Amino acid sequence: MAKTIQNGAIIFIFVLTIAAFLPLGTSDLMETTCQKTRNPELCEYILRHDPRSYEPNADLKVLTLVVIDSLISKTDYTLKAIKQMLIDRPELKIPLDECGNQFALIRNFYIRDAIVAVNSGNPKLGEDMMFSVNDAAHLCDAAFKPNPSPFVNINAIFYDIADITSAMFTQMQM
Repeated sequence: MAKTIQNGAIIFIFVLTIAAFLPLGTSDLMETTCQKTRNPELCEYILRHDPRSYEPNADLKVLTLVVIDSLISKTDYTLKAIKQMLIDRPELKIPLDECGNQFALIRNFYIRDAIVAVNSGNPKLGEDMMFSVNDAAHLCDAAFKPNPSPFVNINAIFYDIADITSAMFTQMQM
């Protein structure tokens, strides 16, 4: 019995020692950062699924780059979907071309400039680029009027992620 208690105490001390070296602040930073956005659940989901969020040097800039990378993957997915729809639905060529142009702007300019904004410490530029992402997604949807846009659900995600990123840029200014 005494040996069991002694082994239990050794295990307890070992666990406490290990816990002292875990990066607990990263999780706290994710939570406090995301709580300052309009969609904290999506924000935390994105951050928790990227290992960079847990690195010891993960600060607000790193977390912002993680969210921007999720925009890159959504943009690439959308551009592929547009190419496929041009084949499957040639009657939608004009609005699909407009969407392709808007998402090319997002991918090649707005996201690039947002990354530059993070790395150069210019959060105002980053905020502006996220507004441009929202505008581009809106212009894509509007190209299908009076019919509904086939990208309305995808673009809703763009609005949310751009809004999260914009809120992170706002936090950098504080």
